[in-house]
Amino acid sequence: MNIAVTGATGRMGKSVIEEILQRKDSTSVSFATSQKNQNELSDHSLPTGFPICNPIDFPSQLKKSNPNVIIDLTVPEASLFFAENAAKFSIPIVIGTTGFTEEQLNELHALSSEIPILFEANFSRGIAALHLAIDSISEILSNYDVELTETHHNKKVDAPSGTLLSILDSIRKFRPNLESTYGRSGIQERKPNEVGIHSIRAGNIRGSHQVLFAGNNEMITLTHQAESRGVYSSGAVDSAIWLSNQSPGWYGFKDVLGVST
Repeated sequence: MNIAVTGATGRMGKSVIEEILQRKDSTSVSFATSQKNQNELSDHSLPTGFPICNPIDFPSQLKKSNPNVIIDLTVPEASLFFAENAAKFSIPIVIGTTGFTEEQLNELHALSSEIPILFEANFSRGIAALHLAIDSISEILSNYDVELTETHHNKKVDAPSGTLLSILDSIRKFRPNLESTYGRSGIQERKPNEVGIHSIRAGNIRGSHQVLFAGNNEMITLTHQAESRGVYSSGAVDSAIWLSNQSPGWYGFKDVLGVST
């Protein structure tokens, strides 16, 4: 299984490459992309002679290497570029980038009619299980107050995180009238259909998400804490292997786990 990885020197790109190299009996890196030149890559602990190209050369490298699948964890504009070229060469692509606009997502959806695209904000099995728990609780506790809190490292650029937004989407399947409030200030009572959203950025925290359901005299708190980026990169590589055997279409990590709803 030859896998191309975009954003080789980013936090997640590097973690995905490490995961692929650990599975050397079943997976290999076809090539990777980075905007850094070779002299700058020495600080990123990549193996000597590692196959890296500039994103500008991505189309020609795809044609030359013909990988089985692509894993992309970069930024929305770059992800669209990589996905468009993946479609040109009929190569499946796993996208874990967050922060897309609705228009950009529509463009990706259109490309999924040509190639298999697996789009997911979080490749953690724990987060997938969290979504299933949220579905059950949201249906039963339909009139409880809901508060969402997420914490990430101080270099994360999008807030709220894509994972928190996906959690909110899960809750809104049962409570479509919820109105988001981002943090609080001033003097104002909580509104009945309000969902509080709180984003914390500090240190090198890998990722933490908390969902609070509170009624009169009781509350339920669901928390997921990632201790290593390895939980995400492992799921991303598993997704790539699974996606390589699928027909064109739009998929998520729950499809890989066989728990799609």
